[in-house]
Amino acid sequence: MQRSRFLTAVVCLLAHLSCISAPALAQDVAEFYRSKTVEISVGTGPGGGYDANARMVARHIGRFIPGAPRIIVANVPGGGGITAANKLFNVSPRDGLSIGTFSNALLTLPLLNPGATRFEPAKFTWIGSLSREDGVCITARGSNVANWRDLQDKEVIAGTTAPGTTTHLYAALLLNLFSAKIKIISGYPDGSSVVLAFTRGEVQALCQTYSSLNVLHPEWLQQRQVNPVATMGLNRIPALPDIPSLMEFTRSDRERDIVRILLAPTAAGRPFAAPPGIPADRAKALQAAFKHMSEDAEFLAEATQARIEVQTMDGNAISGLLDDLSKTDPAVLDQVRKVIEPSASK
Repeated sequence: MQRSRFLTAVVCLLAHLSCISAPALAQDVAEFYRSKTVEISVGTGPGGGYDANARMVARHIGRFIPGAPRIIVANVPGGGGITAANKLFNVSPRDGLSIGTFSNALLTLPLLNPGATRFEPAKFTWIGSLSREDGVCITARGSNVANWRDLQDKEVIAGTTAPGTTTHLYAALLLNLFSAKIKIISGYPDGSSVVLAFTRGEVQALCQTYSSLNVLHPEWLQQRQVNPVATMGLNRIPALPDIPSLMEFTRSDRERDIVRILLAPTAAGRPFAAPPGIPADRAKALQAAFKHMSEDAEFLAEATQARIEVQTMDGNAISGLLDDLSKTDPAVLDQVRKVIEPSASK
């Protein structure tokens, strides 16, 4: 009898706790964030697409985080985002007050080039992404290369950021898998610097995310002031329906596998992450805040004005993408490495 009464009491206590745990948890998170400052580190310099994206998020997400913390943005350029990702993983406090955003190419860089970074993508606390980030490769109107066929026959100089980053990966893919006549000049600190070099005539070609070009220079593609040679995605970009995707130029299953792996991170767009191991309740609060922000009418109005097409991917989906990539056949990964490694560039 006593045992029965004891068990009944335990059940009642647990039921009571389950009823109060959610609001109590929310209260604890709100108390932590109240009067605090959350810093968003951007892996590029000021003025680029990633920077504009992060600053737009900073203007809105604080309204949806319990406790309404202040949000600031800090630019951490270098290595095409590697510097920012390394800092977020190894240096930033694991308390929920640090967020980072950097090139989606870094999701696969440690898998394809172990030792090139000091972070493990699967261990980040992924918060979400606002959009897909298919790329586009363009040449200057005054260059000798106006289309894909020209790219096979005539040399053009392309500017890129560091090896392993989006702008370099795209150019290396064209050079090493499709035998494009591209001479790569790498080492620009971020995508905005590559775009500036292009406008100055230092380089005659670049591969960049479509959304970045659409934010920085919408007239280039809308008015065909440049030559779009190919889009860097698994499918065509809806806004550029007449420009073939790179997948359309593949000639074998091997090439399709390589392109599929290298361009898979485009689905993650411009991802936002927190350091590994932050408290679970704060991680959930940040993920929920990102989701609610992306559905907010005020936020969506600003995104539309900024020419940012919102196609969200939540943190769990990004983690799932990384999990799928981790299961890639090692033989296929070896083929991919041969395509993108710097020594393969001619």
